[in-house]
Amino acid sequence: MNDKIGLEQALAELVYSIALADGVLEDKEMEAFEEMITKELENQATEIKNKFLLLKGRSAPNVESAYKQAMYAIKQNKEAFSDELKGKYFLIIQKIAKSVKGLRLEERKLLDRFKTDIEYF
Repeated sequence: MNDKIGLEQALAELVYSIALADGVLEDKEMEAFEEMITKELENQATEIKNKFLLLKGRSAPNVESAYKQAMYAIKQNKEAFSDELKGKYFLIIQKIAKSVKGLRLEERKLLDRFKTDIEYF
């Protein structure tokens, strides 16, 4: 798998899982996603947005499955997953999690899990 494509897919999966952690994908989360992707990853923004839209179209959304797919893609591309990217990914999913009514318990758990999981890469 191409490192760039794999990590773009991972971020789309992470955003999808954090947005659905509370059970609902809200418009404010989509707005935060658009803003953060464009700001932090401008060169890859279009690809990540397209991957996210494919995920959004799933008939049976599953937070755990999306998260596991993200972590698998990161693991497969760990050489390209720099400390800078780790920070950007965390910042992006954290902002999305906080975009609607602050940080909810389900979102906090997923953020903490991601923070712990990426320590090993």
